[in-house]
Amino acid sequence: MGISNPPDPRELLKNSRVLFSREEVMAAVQSMADEINEFYDDQPLILLSILTGAIIPAAWLATRLTMPLQMDFVHATRYRGGLYGAELEYRVPPRLDLEGKHVLIVDDIFDEGHTLAAIKGSVEKRKAGSVKMAALVRKIHDRGLSRDYIDFSGLDVPDVYVFGCGMDAYEEWRHLDEILVLEED
Repeated sequence: MGISNPPDPRELLKNSRVLFSREEVMAAVQSMADEINEFYDDQPLILLSILTGAIIPAAWLATRLTMPLQMDFVHATRYRGGLYGAELEYRVPPRLDLEGKHVLIVDDIFDEGHTLAAIKGSVEKRKAGSVKMAALVRKIHDRGLSRDYIDFSGLDVPDVYVFGCGMDAYEEWRHLDEILVLEED
């Protein structure tokens, strides 16, 4: 369930500032792709994106990967349109057979890590040959899982509310190609 009275989307933009420009984001995506290409070399890979947030960063990443690649998704969420985590909700499981395959789970942001950990556990139960995780953004704080829990990350952000590049502010502005920080009132 979303919030009953979301703020006007235009006001969200007025009350934000750019944290990372499009050029900085694209450089981070390329850097992640370079690391992933080096790690997997020519081994076939399943890129499993987490909806809805990872649609954009996963697509950007996929276009830069050089190995044979299948793409799938899982829809799991903890936010449900608000700003803070709630119970994990699975909406759609992966459709591909993951058994014995190398799987790279891609998300937009690594915050506390509970969503990624639950999805990783689910993929491991499907007997994937290996499971690695990537996130465009890694939020720096001491809550949740260790910051090095994920294998590949693009940008570190402070413990503030960020949006754009797949991340939303009240379900708005995922499509922006820069990362903004929502300023406190």
